[in-house]
Amino acid sequence: MPGLQRRPVASAVLSQTETNVTVRQEDNKIDYSSVKTTKKLLYTWNEIPDWQKDNELILGSYVRETNSIKECCRSLFYLHNESVNIYTHFLPSMCFLLTFLFDTFVIPTYETTTWIDYMVIDIFFLGAFCCLILSSTFHCFKCHSHKVAIFGNKLDYLGIIVLIVSSMTSILYYGFYDNGKLFYSFNLITLIFGVACAVVSLDETFRTREWRSYRAGLFVAFGLSAILPVMAGIVHYGFRETCTRIQLKWVSLEGFLYIFGAFLYGARFPERVAPGKFDVWGHSHQLFHVLVVIAALCHLTALLESYKIVHIYLRLEASPRM
Repeated sequence: MPGLQRRPVASAVLSQTETNVTVRQEDNKIDYSSVKTTKKLLYTWNEIPDWQKDNELILGSYVRETNSIKECCRSLFYLHNESVNIYTHFLPSMCFLLTFLFDTFVIPTYETTTWIDYMVIDIFFLGAFCCLILSSTFHCFKCHSHKVAIFGNKLDYLGIIVLIVSSMTSILYYGFYDNGKLFYSFNLITLIFGVACAVVSLDETFRTREWRSYRAGLFVAFGLSAILPVMAGIVHYGFRETCTRIQLKWVSLEGFLYIFGAFLYGARFPERVAPGKFDVWGHSHQLFHVLVVIAALCHLTALLESYKIVHIYLRLEASPRM
C-alpha cells in the first residue's frame, strides 16, 4: 500500500561453517549479547596441517593447531587421540612426585639407613617424575604450533634420558655398595652417555636427517651399556649374588617392557591392522606409555628390594661373631 514502509525483521538466524549464531536486529542495530558460538573440536587426518601428521594410521580425533595455550589446556577436558597419552603419564608423574615429597612413608627404615639412601632413591623418584611430566606436557601442548611441538619433543627426549640415568645410578649404587671403584666407573659411563644423548637430542645440528642413524646408534649404545655393569658384577660377585644385588629378574623385566613398548611404537601396532579403530583408545603410542609406567614400577620394586638386601648385609656384617 502507498505510504507503508517495510519494517526491519525482528530476528534473524545466521549460520557459518563452524559457527551457529543467533542475533536480534531491532531498529537496524544488532544485539550480540545472546550470541552463542560452537567450534569444531576434532579433525581428521586430511584436515590437519602437514607438520602435525605423524601416524597416517590414526585417521581422526585430532586437535588441530591452536596457537593458543588456553585452547591446549582446554583440550584436557574433552576426549581426543592424545588424551590417553597425556593422562597415562601425568597421573603417574604426580604419584612419583608425592612419593618423593613423602619418601619416609614409602622407603622402609633400617638401623643402618642414612640420608644417602634417601637421596639415591629420591634421585629415581625425581627422574621418573621428570620423564613423565615432560612427556604429558609435550602431548598436551604439541597441538599449539610447529615451533612449540619441536621444543616439546626435545624436552620429551630429555626426560627419557633423565629417567635412564637416574634409574641406572640408583641401582648401581646398591649393586656395588661395597665397591666404590666399580660404582663410580660405571656411573661415569652412564653420565657420559646421558650427556651425549642430551646433546644430540637438543642441538639442531644433530637433529637433521643426516644425523638420524647416528642418533639412533647412540641411544642403542646407551641402552646396551647397562649390560656392562651386569657382566662386571657376574665376574666380581658371581651370577647368583649379582642377580640378588640388583634384582636382575625385575631389571630384566623392566628392560623387556621398554624394548617391547618401543617395538609396538615403531611397528605401529595395533592400528596397523585396523586403521581408524584405535584412534582414541589403544593405539601403539598409548601402549608404549603404559608399558613405560609399568617398567618404572618394576625398577622401583628392584630398587627397594636391593636397598633392603644391602642393609641386611650391613646388619650381618655389624653383628658380633661368635
